[in-house]
Amino acid sequence: MAVEAATGGSLEWYSEIEPAACQVLAQHHRDVPNLGDITAINWADVAPVDVITGGYPCQPFSTAGNRKGKNDERHLWPYVCAAIDALRPSHAILENVAGHLTLGFADVLSDLASIGFDAQWGTFRASEVGAPHQRKRLFIVAYPASK
Repeated sequence: MAVEAATGGSLEWYSEIEPAACQVLAQHHRDVPNLGDITAINWADVAPVDVITGGYPCQPFSTAGNRKGKNDERHLWPYVCAAIDALRPSHAILENVAGHLTLGFADVLSDLASIGFDAQWGTFRASEVGAPHQRKRLFIVAYPASK
């Protein structure tokens, strides 16, 4: 999960464990710390940020996989939610597969509501933003609920 303002911001830290992704991120963001395994981060030790962005693993929800949802060992949504709850950003911009809408998405909305966040979401084909494929992606923008 990376934390970066959508425009005009700076990357403060990221959380990644996959070796190839770590290498690419380290090359492009030499002075930005990798917090490592999101399941082991103590968010009380992490400085708050304005925006959290992240694409938590899609395998638990993808129609191309076994769709184990919460029972998939790669299910990291609870850890992303914990980060949002602890850091209280003005926005969280999240991405996943469209299949998430029919498996686990109600839990995401419920979890966000339980920590005082509202959300808007939509699906977009990658080709709509210039990518050479049609895969549909789910984007969620969460923000503190108004009182």
